[in-house]
Amino acid sequence: MSAATELTNKVIDLIYRFNGYAWRAESSGIFDKNLGGYRTAPKKGVADVLACYRGRLIAVEIKIGKDSLSDEQDGFLKNIIAAGGLAVVAKDFEEFTKWWIEKVVHS
Repeated sequence: MSAATELTNKVIDLIYRFNGYAWRAESSGIFDKNLGGYRTAPKKGVADVLACYRGRLIAVEIKIGKDSLSDEQDGFLKNIIAAGGLAVVAKDFEEFTKWWIEKVVHS
């Protein structure tokens, strides 16, 4: 299991432990055998994890090591915040847990 997958699973598990609802948002291209290639995802930049907690949308982008946000990912997170949701880039589980407790649970 990759480090990104492991962190994604831990993030989703934590949200469930707080009685939230979370899922991995799949936004990669899909192979179309009729086209003989990949169709792009319907929406570029969608965060890796989407969640709902106490009626609020939460977007979590997983980044490991030197991986950085694309322009589309940055825009997606900014749009979630502008619409009243919460968004975070999670690089490790401890950092995410601290953010979750401070910004989500105790807000």
